[in-house]
Amino acid sequence: MRSPIKEIGELLQTVDGKYKIVAKVAPINAELLSDDDLNNVFEAILAALSVYDQGRIGIYVQSEKINLENNIANIEKYQSTLDNELKIELLEEQKKHLKSFSARDKNVLNFYIVLESNHKYEVAKQILEEAIDSIKNELSSEDMDVVKLSETELKRMLYEQIYPETCEFEPFQDEWDVYEICNPQLTINTADPRIIENDGRLYRFFAIDYYPVYVDEFRWLRRLWNTNGDVSIAIIMTPKNKTKITEELSEAAKEAGAKALENRPLHEKKKYEKERETAERLIEQLGEENISLFDVNITIGISAKDRNELNTLTTSVKSRISSSRCKSVDLKYKGFDPFWTVLPILADNDITRNYVWNLTNADIASLIPFDSSEFMEKSGILQGENVTSKGLIIIDPYNKRRYPNAHMAILAYTGSGKTFYVSCDAIRHTPYRDFIFMFDVEGELFFPWATKIKFSATSNYTTNPFHIRNAIIDTDGQDDGIVDVGSYLAKKIMDIMTFFKWIYPEMTSYDESLLEIAIRETYARKQLTFQSTELPTEFPTLTTLEEVLEDMIRDSQSQKEREHLINMKAVFNPYINGAYSKLFNGPTNWDFEPFMVFDISQLSETVRKPLYDLLLKDMWQFCKVDRHRTKRIYIDEAHEFADPKRPQTLEFISTLVKRGRKYGVGVVTATQNLPDFLSIERYGQAIIDNSYFKLFLALGETDLPVAQKLYTFTEREMKILRQKKKDKRGKGRGIFIVGSQRVEIQTRASKFELEIIDPDQYEEIYQTPSRYREQKNKKAV
Repeated sequence: MRSPIKEIGELLQTVDGKYKIVAKVAPINAELLSDDDLNNVFEAILAALSVYDQGRIGIYVQSEKINLENNIANIEKYQSTLDNELKIELLEEQKKHLKSFSARDKNVLNFYIVLESNHKYEVAKQILEEAIDSIKNELSSEDMDVVKLSETELKRMLYEQIYPETCEFEPFQDEWDVYEICNPQLTINTADPRIIENDGRLYRFFAIDYYPVYVDEFRWLRRLWNTNGDVSIAIIMTPKNKTKITEELSEAAKEAGAKALENRPLHEKKKYEKERETAERLIEQLGEENISLFDVNITIGISAKDRNELNTLTTSVKSRISSSRCKSVDLKYKGFDPFWTVLPILADNDITRNYVWNLTNADIASLIPFDSSEFMEKSGILQGENVTSKGLIIIDPYNKRRYPNAHMAILAYTGSGKTFYVSCDAIRHTPYRDFIFMFDVEGELFFPWATKIKFSATSNYTTNPFHIRNAIIDTDGQDDGIVDVGSYLAKKIMDIMTFFKWIYPEMTSYDESLLEIAIRETYARKQLTFQSTELPTEFPTLTTLEEVLEDMIRDSQSQKEREHLINMKAVFNPYINGAYSKLFNGPTNWDFEPFMVFDISQLSETVRKPLYDLLLKDMWQFCKVDRHRTKRIYIDEAHEFADPKRPQTLEFISTLVKRGRKYGVGVVTATQNLPDFLSIERYGQAIIDNSYFKLFLALGETDLPVAQKLYTFTEREMKILRQKKKDKRGKGRGIFIVGSQRVEIQTRASKFELEIIDPDQYEEIYQTPSRYREQKNKKAV
């Protein structure tokens, strides 16, 4: 049998000439919702299913069983490409940690909604896209984001569904056409006609052919959704004429009522009374404006690698269907129609037309079909344990096909496990990233392989505010940035102005004008101007600036100018000749290494903020050199930059988060003071919103109402975030958010990670001396 798919572009066209639009839906996690919250979700889905009345609607749940063997195999595959001993060793520790978890195989669900149109292409495209936009508006109101699949995304999804085994060793290629993607070699098993064979897997299919007369709960097929195995569910809704059906139901109710009044046995009377009540209830439902009636087909497909696994899964699926008060029938002698029916293409065949039941859009909405509590990929970084499902949360934040960026915002108060999580995250990312940069505000971070620069008034590390690492100008395109010395100098001068504003918070606009002239002249004395085409071999320092200021004082044209320059020079003096001069006055004498910790814990707030600002901007310039190398930057205590009078650094972090993806940068921003962080809403809110990943651990009392207002946390979620500081059981527990999906998480360190991060706890638990205690104590001095 040939494929029913004719063409794939912005729309999918089937061989019957109909056009389909396919969108992916991000699920809610119903386990974290109250009854009231679930009712709101139901209303949103009902509204979404009321939007489109010009053709069929399909909802698809594509389940994929992922086990830890997949993750371990992918680690080994990546390991074989490395020659870095440290990275290989760290991957060995990750494998060992994953193997310590038993029976953590889980099902990951993907959700799609498909609409169909009989119109010609241009009209169909307009109608379908407008309908998807309307559905998106309804579903996103309850955090179910809807994203239309592009041509490439649709092709990739279908290829991976049609060739589940082949795609593991032969990844999808963008240039493949429909024939290469949708032409599987399907066969009927000769010994059992219920089984279809495809790509090394065995498939069976079922259709639900009986439903409960009435359900009084949401998620009434959740047992089927939670089946452990490769299960695909298609819910295909064909609209019916509501007026005609209402008339037929009226006749049926009248007839059943009359029979119930006749002289007949009690059990028959009860039967007809129930039929009458059912018909009248459906008539009442159909009288509501937003209620529509459909011929609904629900087809379930399962697949396994061998007969034993397939039989076990068959028993499980049938049991779950019957426990939901439904009945199913095996689909056999249907050719290959069942295979295509469960794919998100809105197939039209004898199965979708004949195995149907009258259900309203309210009945379908009450399923809460877009519902999942799992985050587990075949390869990625372990984030923690899934408290709800008892599985693991494993994601690859740098997977550009799946996620728009790798940024994470962490919001938690001191003692909730924030630093612990950040340390584990850095260790786990080390084998995969080219560069990791961390800011240590508390002096707590230690990694045996890290280059740690400890800044203090007496240290030998100098960061020159005038140093220029390169002159790459960021651009909006996907190519590498342009090198333009003159243009970059203008930007660098603005950055230096920000540095001095931290030092001199009372700086007036007149002072700024004088300082800008002084900075330009400082660079000019090293032959660097807006007309330059090359960077000099030597850069000016704060001493150079001091000389310029002295000359400007000498040549000042007014008493006001002289006074402002003298005052400015006096304010800068501690940084030029005084206690902070070793930190800032002189050539930059350090360079970036693959794993760096910038320890600024010994610095006062007065000095820490301007240094933090300098380091961030220097780091960003370094990151722009090669956008193909991946970097991860950890910015702790980010709320310190939420200063309404000096918002420039927070603005820069916001820009870094917005543009970092292009250069392979993932920014992890951590803060423990949400109200302060959001005091500059334009930037603080943007940093959180533009971070696709969010981790909320226990929050302080002032943070809780702000967090609830921003992210509409349910009472169950608020209880998780309201953990008391003294409650050790709550440490590391929180809400992990990916896009709009949420899950309750418990973060833990592996034995190896704990030995590095917390030798005291390691020795208490394992009764073995930590190999890193002495080394950590030395680095702390």
